[in-house]
Amino acid sequence: MIDDYLRDPGGTVSAAAEHVVDWFYAHWLTTVPAVAAGVAVFVGVRVWWRRDCRHRLHDNARTVTILPPPTVDPAGGVALWAHLVGLLRPRWKRLLAGQPHLAFEYVFSHDGVSLRLWVPGVIPPGLVERAVEAAWPGAHTHSGPAEPPLPTVESEGHRVVVGGELRLARGDALPIRTDFDTDPIRALIAAPVGLGRREYACVQVCARPVTGRRLARARTGSRFQKQADCGQL
Repeated sequence: MIDDYLRDPGGTVSAAAEHVVDWFYAHWLTTVPAVAAGVAVFVGVRVWWRRDCRHRLHDNARTVTILPPPTVDPAGGVALWAHLVGLLRPRWKRLLAGQPHLAFEYVFSHDGVSLRLWVPGVIPPGLVERAVEAAWPGAHTHSGPAEPPLPTVESEGHRVVVGGELRLARGDALPIRTDFDTDPIRALIAAPVGLGRREYACVQVCARPVTGRRLARARTGSRFQKQADCGQL
């Protein structure tokens, strides 16, 4: 087979394809149901796996309320993720159980703004709390069972809810702007000013540590992007 492929690659591939087609037509009564059953099993296992990973994240999840210090160092964000890089699981474990993430929550109400972190139950207690207090000296944290970011409504009541989702539209190779003359969070905090006593708003930012493979792919893409820009110039 290898000798035939080396002498005539195109003819060998065509002959193999014809053999596969002939075999399929000869056994299609058993092949089609087997393929359909295999696809159904694969889809079912994948759905079960995603649901199981979601349940693992939500079971025993907690909310960490952060009381920031009077002055906040912008470099604390980098320090926080440096402390939380230990959350990154090995590749085999990510394939089996997924990679847990954190959810930064800005909860707005008539009384003011609350800064919280939603932490999955698979993350050991105290790890995120210590990382926050180490990244921003003077900050205090308070942990409790995870609750919905917005108050629940009584069974007889009703509520008008509007939501949305934002994702990065382009690849990881393109940089995200991080240098601003003024803190961009100011606009976010000022936007919900004037909420009524029964009005609430919540902004969630879901993030998790980046894997080495994804980081290498982003660096490679960034290098190619720079070479393309230099070529256009």
